[in-house]
Amino acid sequence: MDKLFVYGSLMGGIQSPIAKYLKGNSAFLGEGQVNGLLLDIGHYPGLVYKTDSEQKVIGHVFELNDAAEMLPHLDHYECVGPAFEEPNQYRRELIKVDLNGQLMDCWAYLYNLPIEGIKIIESGNYLAYFEENEEYQKFVASLNNFDRPV
Repeated sequence: MDKLFVYGSLMGGIQSPIAKYLKGNSAFLGEGQVNGLLLDIGHYPGLVYKTDSEQKVIGHVFELNDAAEMLPHLDHYECVGPAFEEPNQYRRELIKVDLNGQLMDCWAYLYNLPIEGIKIIESGNYLAYFEENEEYQKFVASLNNFDRPV
């Protein structure tokens, strides 16, 4: 599988080293949406994928030039895998994404921790939320490599 659905700091319009890496090594296929909840988990969002949800999360779909080479870098950025403390904040899964009325399987990083008490971004649109949220802007501005700041 070589398609990736992103809904946060990797979306088009966001400038960071990892976002530039993704955009430089993939083809943008368009804006997609999934059923679920977009959460404000601090400095960045989390997606809870719920096929039965009436709420939608907006994101961008990319076709990766070389998924085998790229996914380990993206996993590292998202702190996914055995090198990170369990349980990981995210997990990478294949989900169904609606892209221009067609459902397609895409990798996505899904929030993997309890959601009780976490604010829901009602619009489901990170880019709009980002423009209004100084903490998110500061987080993205702090990124100078593929690692999340501690």
